[in-house]
Amino acid sequence: MNKKIIIFLFSSKNSTTSNDTSKRLINTGVVLYEKLFNKDIDNNYIVNKLNHPVRKIAHYSIYFVLGIFVYNVIYCMKLKYASIITLGICFLYASFDEMHQLFVNGRTGQIRDILIDTLGALTAIIILNLYYKKNKTEIL
Repeated sequence: MNKKIIIFLFSSKNSTTSNDTSKRLINTGVVLYEKLFNKDIDNNYIVNKLNHPVRKIAHYSIYFVLGIFVYNVIYCMKLKYASIITLGICFLYASFDEMHQLFVNGRTGQIRDILIDTLGALTAIIILNLYYKKNKTEIL
């Protein structure tokens, strides 16, 4: 499925659903940890403590992957300034995505999230630039 569609679908979830998704993911990790290490820990405390960081890491990670996809498309097209074009596209999409959230019940558009998203894409761009320069390769 197209990465932009996935981002749009995540952003379309209301705040309760979005928050519950994050908490279920963390709770699954806690349960797995408890089973692997045979330890009981306070699930509610861990879930509430990690919910915000996990949500921000999700922003970063999704846009990291988007940055990889967009950069490779631009790179294959042999356009000049592939890095700048990719960063611009990812920044614009992050901005539009945050504006979209203003229309979703209980969600807010956050400039901080745009910056986190853009940083994820920028990290991917830097890594790909270093890789392609080091290996002097063309992608498929």
